[in-house]
Amino acid sequence: MDESTRDARFHAVPEEAEQALPCADSFAGKASRAFLRRVPIWPVIDFLARKKVPQHKHSFWYTLGSMGLFFLLVQIVTGVLLMIYYSPSQPWSSVQRIVMEIPFGGLIRSIHHWSANLMLLALFVHLFSTFFMKAYRPPRELTWLTGLALLGTTMFLGFSGYLLPWDDLSFFATRVGISELEKMPVLGQWIAGLVRGGPDVTVDTIGRFYPLHVVVLPLLLLSILGVHLFFVQVQGVSEPDSFRALPPEKKKYHKFFTEYLVNEIPIWMALTALLVALSALFPRVLAPEADPGAAAPEGIKPEWYFMVPFQMLKLFPGSLEFLGMALTGLIPVLFLVVPFVDRTVPADRRGQMVARIGIGFLAFLVGMTVWGWMS
Repeated sequence: MDESTRDARFHAVPEEAEQALPCADSFAGKASRAFLRRVPIWPVIDFLARKKVPQHKHSFWYTLGSMGLFFLLVQIVTGVLLMIYYSPSQPWSSVQRIVMEIPFGGLIRSIHHWSANLMLLALFVHLFSTFFMKAYRPPRELTWLTGLALLGTTMFLGFSGYLLPWDDLSFFATRVGISELEKMPVLGQWIAGLVRGGPDVTVDTIGRFYPLHVVVLPLLLLSILGVHLFFVQVQGVSEPDSFRALPPEKKKYHKFFTEYLVNEIPIWMALTALLVALSALFPRVLAPEADPGAAAPEGIKPEWYFMVPFQMLKLFPGSLEFLGMALTGLIPVLFLVVPFVDRTVPADRRGQMVARIGIGFLAFLVGMTVWGWMS
């Protein structure tokens, strides 16, 4: 077989594709066939066309992942718009200009703020929904672990962006957060110095936080997201035990690229309206410019997603602070080992015990967050 014959066979449209494509005489049919002859990706298209989502009483929880993805897209768009006018060398004055002078600048900044918080909230709820639906069990251990990596990276992304306005609230909250990091044994002081770029938080620290926030962490996040979505596509959507127990004739599915995505559109529209409403009613206020020599304002607190470690360290003052840090560090470890503890499908006694522990742990996290916020 010569090279021209091989090329012709390789770029021919498969029979199954011919049957699924529009009429060959129509514009859509001609365009799709021309595309598939030049880019032979029909197996991928066919695989995605066959993708389906289980339909059951817990199906709503499947939307949380797409909510997080929606908020990430909003973060990217609003972040790029803010980058146009933000200056790391004049952080506070450039943000003030965005809020006071740039048309809709204050609204874009508020949308960026609220979408970050709602993205983290969606990811936290998504984490526990997959936990209670036991979507971490074999063969989905790597899907679970990459999801945890996504959540951790998103939290660091929020922390790196918190200092950029360089106002009182962001400055002192970042200083407190890094000072707690400094108390880690062995590498704590070295890591804190590397993050700050010196013995204390200064404007030079923004020179380190800004590239982290707009380049390094977004690229890392998108890379992990790509791996996570790859595992989801290859392994399919997890089915809860109650759905698995149904006879095949009673199981119902949505086609992903028709029914399921169409049902997602009203949710995305509602989220857009929610973002605009929150940004208009509760805009992100720019506090006075940070003064490193001044005393910290009373009641300084981190963002809600760092409230649990903040409150834990308050419960273990003085010489007991290391114990508080150890217990806080135990939280991600517990999530990491879950897939290797509860491995039985359907759930056995061990799986039921893990679910009960998860309920108690969720109550603990919510309680500590509310307590820290209200105290």
